[in-house]
Amino acid sequence: MKPLESNVRLVKTIRNQVLFTRFAKAIHKPVAWITSGGPVEVLLAAGVVPFYPENHAAICSARGMAEDLSGVAEQDRYSRDLCSYFRVDYGAALTGKTPLGKMVRPDLIVASNNICGTVQNWFKITAEHFGVPFLLLDTPFSDGETTDGDVTYVRDQLVQLAKDVGKIVGTNVTEKKLSEVLLRSKEALLLWRDVRMTAASRPAPFTSFDAFVHMAPIVSMRGTRRVIRYYQKLLAELKQRQAAGEAAVPGERARVVWDNIAIWPVHRQLKKFFKQQKIALVADTYTGAWSTEHLDASDPTWSMARSYTDIILNHGAEHRVKLLTKMLGEYDAQGFILHSNRSCKRYSLGQYVVRKGVTAAAGKPGVIVEGDMADPRSVNFESITSRLVPFFEMISEGT
Repeated sequence: MKPLESNVRLVKTIRNQVLFTRFAKAIHKPVAWITSGGPVEVLLAAGVVPFYPENHAAICSARGMAEDLSGVAEQDRYSRDLCSYFRVDYGAALTGKTPLGKMVRPDLIVASNNICGTVQNWFKITAEHFGVPFLLLDTPFSDGETTDGDVTYVRDQLVQLAKDVGKIVGTNVTEKKLSEVLLRSKEALLLWRDVRMTAASRPAPFTSFDAFVHMAPIVSMRGTRRVIRYYQKLLAELKQRQAAGEAAVPGERARVVWDNIAIWPVHRQLKKFFKQQKIALVADTYTGAWSTEHLDASDPTWSMARSYTDIILNHGAEHRVKLLTKMLGEYDAQGFILHSNRSCKRYSLGQYVVRKGVTAAAGKPGVIVEGDMADPRSVNFESITSRLVPFFEMISEGT
């Protein structure tokens, strides 16, 4: 099967986004660095152009630059045990080396700790490095369901955050502007959900190896018209493949679900390996982290507070068990893979509990593989595949 035409469109879309941040800087339009789980709608409503260091770190890893950039951070007192995305971006900030040509200097930094506690320290260090304001959205961690009290706490911060951003950049974030951005965010999020759900069909025209790459716009461009147009075209292409019965993995003999971030240093190798094994990686917990349907333009601050508090990494193992169990059923998968990610402690803690819980609830087996989302020194391709081969044989026997 030919590669997706949207692959070419994606490269152009990301390139244009980078060029847009440079153009914004040239015309003195404010640029903010923001975490992937940050309330970007507030920035867009204030006329601020966002840049996502986490996306940048993933691109650096995929381009083979992570080890060198991480080394720079490690020489400057930061341990290899810390998040590899942080080490990569810190090294890039110090050296100016980046596959994007140039990283635009931020005018402010916005972080939310709903994905982990590391980002609030990482982005504060970054703000200190550039000498710019640092704003933090604190979201309470919950083992159970998000409560109204949690949402109220976060909503009050969002109201203040909007005021602070407006004061820094000299504009007024009105509810009308915020609602307009939210409408675009929700439309894009629903399109992205539909894109991911095409993999539920047999055969799957799209896998999570593709989703890990095509998630970039929903992270870095949600709230814009560009991201809506992008996913409309991607969805149309996938529906054509779906209707024609075209398979991303020809002759798929089993289907699996993935938990955690991609292993970028061997992403292409793993995609090829799964295809050779005729195993379709049909879903994952990571790329759906932005597929929330809580956004409501009629009550923007409350719905944003609910959405950004309810992100998967802001909940415990029980929530992960429920989500994986649900995905195994929705995507008709025979097993699941947990990536024990050296860099992302928040995502990886409790995986043995999760594996046991999902198997008990869904009656499906799981396997744990060790790796890292960016640092190739912590990734052993042979070790990963040696665990996957017998697992694939086991789950294929019952199909």
